[in-house]
Amino acid sequence: MQDLLRSVSSSYREFSAGQKKIGDLFFKEPIFLAFSSALEVGRRVRVSESTVIRWTQKLGYKGYAEFQQVLQRKLAEERLEKAEQKISEPVADQSFLENLLDADILSIAKLKKTISEEKLLQVVDKISQADQIYVTGNFFDYGIAHWFANWLNLVLGHTETMYPSTGEYYTQLSKIERGDLVVAFVFPRYTRAALDTLKSVKAQGAEVIVLTDSEESPALVYADYELTVSVNSNLNIDSYTSVHALLTSIMRFVYVKQHAQVNENLAKVEAVYKDRNLFI
Repeated sequence: MQDLLRSVSSSYREFSAGQKKIGDLFFKEPIFLAFSSALEVGRRVRVSESTVIRWTQKLGYKGYAEFQQVLQRKLAEERLEKAEQKISEPVADQSFLENLLDADILSIAKLKKTISEEKLLQVVDKISQADQIYVTGNFFDYGIAHWFANWLNLVLGHTETMYPSTGEYYTQLSKIERGDLVVAFVFPRYTRAALDTLKSVKAQGAEVIVLTDSEESPALVYADYELTVSVNSNLNIDSYTSVHALLTSIMRFVYVKQHAQVNENLAKVEAVYKDRNLFI
C-alpha cells in the first residue's frame, strides 16, 4: 500500500484541480475508491467520471478497473500483514473467544499466502461468461452454496442452486449442457452424491469449478478450475471464515469486471424494494 501512496503523492503536483480532489479522497478514504465505481467517486468529489478515469491513467493504469483491482489487493495485503504480526499461537492471557477468533484470522492469513490470483481471475472470467450457472454443495456446504448462488443470481441472473435431495435437482440435471457452468463446494466430509453430480455434469459437457479444502480432495478429478482453501476446525465445529473471505474476493472481482450489468440489476431490485416499502 505504501508504494501506491508514494505514487499518488509524487504525482500530486501534476494533477488538475479536479484530480487533486480525487487524490485527497484517496488519501482520506482509500477503501471508498476500492469498492466504488468511477461515477460514484466523481459524484463524491463533484468531478466527472472521465476525470476519475484520467486520474488513474495519469498514475500509469489502463483505466479505473485496473487501478481498483490493485488498490483492493494492496488494502487486503496491508490488513492481513497487520493481523499476522499480532497472531501466531494462542495467547495465554486472552479469553477463549479471543483465541478462537484469532484462529479464524490466521486462516485468512494462510489463504492470502496460498491462493493463486491467476486461478481466481480464471474463475471470475468463467462465471462472467457462462450461459447458465448452477451452484451445488456437498452435504455440509449447502448453506454457503445457497448464499453464493443467490448473490450471483441477484447481480448476473441465470444462476440456480442445485441440491441432490430435491425433485428439482433431476430437472436441472437434465438441462445441463455445453456452455453451462457448475460451481461446486466440496469440503469434508465428502459425499458420494456430490461426486456423482460432478461426474454427471462433466459427461453432459458443462465446465466445473470446484472449491475444496486440499489437493487431496476427490472432487478435483472432475474440476476444470479449482480453488483450495482450508477449513478451520475447533471442537469439531468447522469454521468457513476463510471460505467466506475467498467468496467475497470473487464477488468483488465479479463486481469490478461486470460493473455495468451488476449495477443495472441491483438498481432493478432496489426499485422493487422501494415500491414494496420493504425496509424500515
